[in-house]
Amino acid sequence: MATLPAPVADYDVRAGNGHDSRGQRNGLKVSPDDQVCREREFSELLERVLPGVDQWRDHLTIGIGRVTELVGLKDTQIRYFEELHGLERDPALPPGATRYYSLADLRRLAVFAELLRQGQRPAQAAEMVRQHAHRIDRGGFRSIADVLQREGDAITDGFLLSRLASQVIFAAQRELNEQFASARIIAMFVAEKVIDTSSAAAVQAAGESLAEYPQDMLVALDRAAVLGERIPGTGEGLAPDDDSSIVLFYSREPWNVPVPEAAQFCSYRPSDESGLTVVFMVQAAPVDGLPPRLDIRVPARKHLLDWMIGMCHAIFPEFRAVTKAHGYRYRSDGYRLAHTREALTRLMQRVRSLIFGAQAGDSMACLLLPNDLYQPAYLSILAHAGYPEEIARTVRVSLRERGDGLSGKAFLAREPFFTREAATDDRVLAAQEERCQVALAVPLLSHWDTHPFGVLYLASRHSARELSSDMAFVALVFGNILSELLGRWWLTRLRRTHDGLLHAHVAEYIRWFDGMDLHGPDFERGLQQLEAIWERVAAAVGGEESTRTGADHLSRRFITLVVLDIDHTHTRQERGYEPFLLAAQRHVQQAVAQIVPGVCGYWFKNDHTLLILDGYTLDEAVASVRRVASRVQMLPVTIAGCCERTTITISAALQELSYQELYDVSHDDREELRVRLTSIIDAIYERTRESSRAIWIFRDGDWRQV
Repeated sequence: MATLPAPVADYDVRAGNGHDSRGQRNGLKVSPDDQVCREREFSELLERVLPGVDQWRDHLTIGIGRVTELVGLKDTQIRYFEELHGLERDPALPPGATRYYSLADLRRLAVFAELLRQGQRPAQAAEMVRQHAHRIDRGGFRSIADVLQREGDAITDGFLLSRLASQVIFAAQRELNEQFASARIIAMFVAEKVIDTSSAAAVQAAGESLAEYPQDMLVALDRAAVLGERIPGTGEGLAPDDDSSIVLFYSREPWNVPVPEAAQFCSYRPSDESGLTVVFMVQAAPVDGLPPRLDIRVPARKHLLDWMIGMCHAIFPEFRAVTKAHGYRYRSDGYRLAHTREALTRLMQRVRSLIFGAQAGDSMACLLLPNDLYQPAYLSILAHAGYPEEIARTVRVSLRERGDGLSGKAFLAREPFFTREAATDDRVLAAQEERCQVALAVPLLSHWDTHPFGVLYLASRHSARELSSDMAFVALVFGNILSELLGRWWLTRLRRTHDGLLHAHVAEYIRWFDGMDLHGPDFERGLQQLEAIWERVAAAVGGEESTRTGADHLSRRFITLVVLDIDHTHTRQERGYEPFLLAAQRHVQQAVAQIVPGVCGYWFKNDHTLLILDGYTLDEAVASVRRVASRVQMLPVTIAGCCERTTITISAALQELSYQELYDVSHDDREELRVRLTSIIDAIYERTRESSRAIWIFRDGDWRQV
């Protein structure tokens, strides 16, 4: 019996985590470092041995009894097939000897059995197998067109799945952080089965099992967290890096997902009874443990999670179908800037070698990135070949006025700049320090109405022959390729910024949609508050002993309806990461909360809000509205991603109703009450449209401006 090499001779091959709580294995005390070392050595051994074993399968044979079980044929049918020369026969095999069947034989017999099940006569089926034997032995007909079609679908499905999985993780992460601030989701398993989630221990055991053998299921994980990567800083001046690197992984075979120390698991089950269970691996969870089920407290977020998981479940079968039995699919939801920088640094080294050849050592190639696409102020070096690292990480090329150096000018002009007299050309930044003779700056264009994604800069200390016009044209074409590469990074960064805003303000966005129509859900909530006040008044009327006394009392109590209108919203086009109107609504709501605490605004027609000032007379309401309007105009609107100072103004219209007048709108017909209240609010709304920065009041049967 063969023995294992000494380093792995005492390896305990068994189910579970391979060691008990006392750090013992096979009765011997071992340190965690020893376990990791042996795991690595044993993995290397498997990598050496198993690929050779996989090649043996074509040489393995089985008897006729096992063949009948596998292909569903009787032994007489198999013998008949052999007689018709449907199988290759060994001429050296003596008559009566036991026949064994190889994998190639099984392929032909399986096709023969299927033809018989389809109604073919045995002789016809055997002849068809004989005619197409070469295709059967080869494993079927393989058309490049079919492969391209399948792979194209797999790329699209993989792209969508990786983004959908990221959305599920981001939404669950946001909900988890509202309950446990430091917790971080680092992996997700979408199991197509119902898992026991009755206790934290059951979910923990299920999660560890899924991580050890995540076979034939959708897996999404944070690459940096699971691998324990320590990402170096991206350098001064570069755009802030994203703190996640979600990747999607799928294989029909089990691929172990490392479980960091102290990682915990929690679960989520969609409400559609689909039989799915999503298990999250969480790092930095609370000491007292996570709940077995993730409780989604925001209804809109729960709806989002259910829908995204449902989309994953719908797309996954097609993605799974194009994955080979012994292969895997891997899709990234965008790498962190540090990963991108490492790959682009290697690319710059290759570019420098291919362009400058033997003189590459005295040449430079670098890729510069703007700090922002909306209002770029400077360029920083993202990747380079030929510059000292301590200098490359601190370079900032100013973009003020016409821009510094060839790179700044090329960026702002959106056209390449080329000089064969770099040593004396004052357009070349730091020409004396670089001692370059020839230099080229190529902007990575996106669109003429927007800023480039970056700049490719090439320079050499040798003569102009090292960078000819022909090679400059090559760099121009290559710059187009880099444009798409960096463009995807910028788009991923932009999408993730939007993701963060969407998941952080989910309730705000839902209410924004509720207030887009003239009489939408938010408007209906305003009517419900008015109905509640009307019910209170009606109860007071019914309890008054004297009708005249009660009417007099109700006539001295007031409610003022106010409609605020954000001026000129349709002409505003501020650039930012979130819609201008959403930020403007938030700005107005903050002013209302500051001046009249406890009053809720009900939005309708997108830029109008209804305030119900219960207990306010018309004059008191006008004074409060003036203060609200002053605060709205005085402070700038904060729009995420927008650097410009944005100010807005509001108009207002007010109408006062006494409690008695409110009750007299309708005494007992609720539907009539709602219709008439709606008409009153609509009349107030129409008045706000007539002018900007104005306050209108309804008094003595007429509208007047104050």
